[in-house]
Amino acid sequence: MEVGPGDSEGARRRAADALAAGVTLVLDKGWGDETVIELLRSMPPEERPHVEAAAQIISVPDGYFPGFGHVIEPEAIADSVARQAKAGRGWVKLAGDWPRRGRGPVSNFTEAELATAVQVAGQHGSKVAIHTMAPGTPSDAVRAGVQSIEHGLFLTEDDVVALGEREGSWVPTVGRMEAVIRQLGADSSGGRLIREGLDNVERLLLAAIESGVRVLTGTDLEGSTAQVVDEGIRLKQLGLSNGQVLSAVSDAGFDSVGRTSVFEVGASADAVLFAANPLEDLEVLRHPVHVIRKGAVR
Repeated sequence: MEVGPGDSEGARRRAADALAAGVTLVLDKGWGDETVIELLRSMPPEERPHVEAAAQIISVPDGYFPGFGHVIEPEAIADSVARQAKAGRGWVKLAGDWPRRGRGPVSNFTEAELATAVQVAGQHGSKVAIHTMAPGTPSDAVRAGVQSIEHGLFLTEDDVVALGEREGSWVPTVGRMEAVIRQLGADSSGGRLIREGLDNVERLLLAAIESGVRVLTGTDLEGSTAQVVDEGIRLKQLGLSNGQVLSAVSDAGFDSVGRTSVFEVGASADAVLFAANPLEDLEVLRHPVHVIRKGAVR
């Protein structure tokens, strides 16, 4: 769910829209303030999907969108992670790298600092997700134990094997990355770098799944949570099977956070029903017929 600072009513509407569109689990990996967390506290559970969320994204000076998130000096990462873990619901989000004028993308944290973040977050019952679009940073993050890689354009074969061994997550956000290329220009240095990264994503997607990585569909700032099917279609175009895409938009998300995605005694009675089999036609996913949340048709 992508929401703006202070936009609690808009966030509430988007949560309702997501549920109506068949989105029953949202993993929100951080924002500039605590709007999402406040929303979760205020909404009755039956009015929203299952949500796990980070609080403020942690970055460094000049290391993310200006004025966005919680800006720290890298040596303060332990205290900052502890604070954000207490404020969030299961996640801490780091801005792992960011472009600097004349230098290109630069890592915001060392591998040792990332390892400290993972350790401290774990002490508070949270996992760590990281924004990374640059070379080098995703490998540092994987070695440090980060559980969820957002974008991850320059993951390596060794990275996906290591991430798969601990059943970590990868959210490539292909649609968002393509939108950034359009914004920067395909022939710009940034556009060319992201294109190179997307070619790497395409090369690694199947290997990642085969290694046990939970590949998930994410919208980031490209469209709303309810449009997550668009990302699934792009993953299909990059080589995933219909079954792998269906998993990426459904049970892989539940599995990645240790939630059950099957019907069993004591489980939340959630289901999304379609007029036809999405394994035969993924476009069916755009048009749920019924959404059942906690046993009630929404």
